[in-house]
Amino acid sequence: MSKLGNWIIGLFVLGVILFVVVQFVVIPKQNAEAEQYLIDQNKPLTHDLEYIKQYKNPYMGNASNITNLFRHLPLNDTLKDFEIKSEELTVMVNFTKKTTDINQQLLNQSLIYNSTAAFALIDNLEKIEYRFLDQTIEVERQSVESQYQNFNELTESTKTWNEKVRNPLKSPQYVEDFIKEIMN
Repeated sequence: MSKLGNWIIGLFVLGVILFVVVQFVVIPKQNAEAEQYLIDQNKPLTHDLEYIKQYKNPYMGNASNITNLFRHLPLNDTLKDFEIKSEELTVMVNFTKKTTDINQQLLNQSLIYNSTAAFALIDNLEKIEYRFLDQTIEVERQSVESQYQNFNELTESTKTWNEKVRNPLKSPQYVEDFIKEIMN
């Protein structure tokens, strides 16, 4: 066989090896990472601010924007629908489950995280009513804002968001105290 033939066979074998590596190693790894990222968006302790930052809006009256925001926050797998009371600057988030059907720690972390995110990203939103099958939980902007220093700066960087919003949720005592403050 000639030297050119050996080169062609060598390049063909190399191409097949690279194809196999890409198809069976690289692509599945990327798909697994993308899938894990989406799973992480369902938990307040792993949720990424960048995943929702695009929904920042000065007005809560943009129904599709506010709907998309809540559909990208924790507890989105239990959402039913939304109602907007524009004149009261209130959004009602309706769920398909009872509060007792959700792990209490996850529920409380999510209520804190989701409320903080919604108020930080929607400038004129004043109240959120979380309507579960067994109870309605009302959260007002002022009660959430009072829990943070420099509330308006929370979404300026992922580092700030993680330090001031996400990471404190790891402490059960912090979550319990925060819930007591915003539910009174």
